[in-house]
Amino acid sequence: MRAVVIAVLTLFVLTPVASARAEALTLVHAERVPLGAGILTASFSAWPIRAGRSLDFTFEPDGGIDGHTGALRAIAPSGEAHALGIVGLDGNVDMKLPRHPRARDVWGLDVVALPEEGLWRFEFTVDGAATATMPVPVGPAPGPPPAVSWAVGMAPWAVALVVLSRRWWRVRGRWDRGWNG
Repeated sequence: MRAVVIAVLTLFVLTPVASARAEALTLVHAERVPLGAGILTASFSAWPIRAGRSLDFTFEPDGGIDGHTGALRAIAPSGEAHALGIVGLDGNVDMKLPRHPRARDVWGLDVVALPEEGLWRFEFTVDGAATATMPVPVGPAPGPPPAVSWAVGMAPWAVALVVLSRRWWRVRGRWDRGWNG
């Protein structure tokens, strides 16, 4: 019995540690773009990219990121510079690139969604001088149009509203008759 108790306690103590470990970053596509005298490699966790669908981006110049600074400007298909709204960044359209949380040896953006389809343009600046521009094609959002999704999602609430309204009318009728009927 004592061995079973020790095994269960060990399981409870070690389980949160195992589940707290960050999942490895899986990259499925990479693009190499000229950056000054070198190359910048941009990698993606999903390809092709779909509008509104979260994915990870990583960016790495030749020789790595140690001792370098990088910035990214995302230009939407409409031509406007777009702040991607990443948690921890200041919302500035010229984003200072942080290290990726699950791949600390490269710069990256974790779980970001590009909000509209079309040809995006990523403009990189490394160490304030070397620049690179990369076109990023973004396809339509997956799934049905938002109006259809909302209608399907709200249908159970509409049924519940009808059922609750009918019950309320029945109870109200009994209340008006003094609960005698």
